[in-house]
Amino acid sequence: MKGLYVSNVDPQNSIGYKFKISGQVKGFRDLGYDVDLICFDDSSQVLLTYFDRQSEQTLKSRVLAAPSSNLLKRRLNLLKAAISHISIAPPDFLYLRYPRSEPLYLIFLARVRKLFPSLIILCEFPTYPYDKEYEGVSGIKDRFIFFVDKITRRFLKQFIDRAVSINYELPIFGIDTISIDNGIDVSSYLLIPESSDVSDVINIIGVANVSLWHGYDRVIKGLGEYYRQDSDSRPKVIFHIVGARLPYLDELRELVSQENVIHSVVFHEPRQGKSLDSLFMNCHLAVGVLGGHRKGMETMSPLKNREYCARGIPFIFSHVDPDFPEDFKYCLRTTSDESPVSIQNLISFISQLSREDGVASKMRDYAHSSLEWAVKLKPVQAYIDDQVKKLSCG
Repeated sequence: MKGLYVSNVDPQNSIGYKFKISGQVKGFRDLGYDVDLICFDDSSQVLLTYFDRQSEQTLKSRVLAAPSSNLLKRRLNLLKAAISHISIAPPDFLYLRYPRSEPLYLIFLARVRKLFPSLIILCEFPTYPYDKEYEGVSGIKDRFIFFVDKITRRFLKQFIDRAVSINYELPIFGIDTISIDNGIDVSSYLLIPESSDVSDVINIIGVANVSLWHGYDRVIKGLGEYYRQDSDSRPKVIFHIVGARLPYLDELRELVSQENVIHSVVFHEPRQGKSLDSLFMNCHLAVGVLGGHRKGMETMSPLKNREYCARGIPFIFSHVDPDFPEDFKYCLRTTSDESPVSIQNLISFISQLSREDGVASKMRDYAHSSLEWAVKLKPVQAYIDDQVKKLSCG
């Protein structure tokens, strides 16, 4: 069975999502589907990538449209390329990553539905609800995008068969939902070496396109409280923040200065590959999402939690994550509020795990058995196979 995955994610601004998308395509392949991918490459060209079910390697990539600095032009190039490819090589299903709705998107969906009435169209909503993400935005572009989205998204139900959402089961804009958890391609992440005793210096790492929702400010405030306490024997704790971008980067820097922890917070530019691996090698703990409550989300399945688990590094977060229940002892769930993170609690957590052998390997084994995309996409597979069966019988 053949599928086409279409994503509008800009890889220059969303490094982490590029790995998610390639992992999902590999997951579909592991489930027995041949899936092509149309997306932007690092230079914003529209790229068609073929994957081979018999190999871990990409078979072939071909440029479908030249890069453009104009957002509207890029979107148009992507959608035109997708329609052209569907017309030449009709898939059994179309898997879309929701880009926010607008008239061009509706025209694209309407044309695909008209040309191929029986095509199964699935649309993944990586975050839902998402309206709170736009509360308080001041940029004209962001406000306009949200305004257009709110007007046009009510028509999506005319074209999309199922919404796919992360930990959300109710209909989205009138479209029935397939709820899944986030997954990963475990083989994409290097396992960190086993650590033994906690040294005099504890390194904590957080990797994200950092925003208010990540809650890293709670760790910075926690460091401020930690260093204001009188103690000569405490270990030094260093927080490595990787990937923070302007303008939020300036807010974090200002907070670091206010809390007088410049000596304990290091800002790194976005990294990937071996450069990012080298940072993880010396770290004892990773920081997941600590501010999900700021957009009203109690249950989440962030990719970072899964990536940390695949690397074998213990981590903290503040929400409910279905893949990491209370008896999973290699992560620490902290409070879901505005309180500073207790650094002493983190040190105690790390110290306790340092006395156990094989922590990294046990976390990696769990990731293999429970977090791979082929496992997470099974509800989607069940729906696709059921629809195809109904069409063949009809």
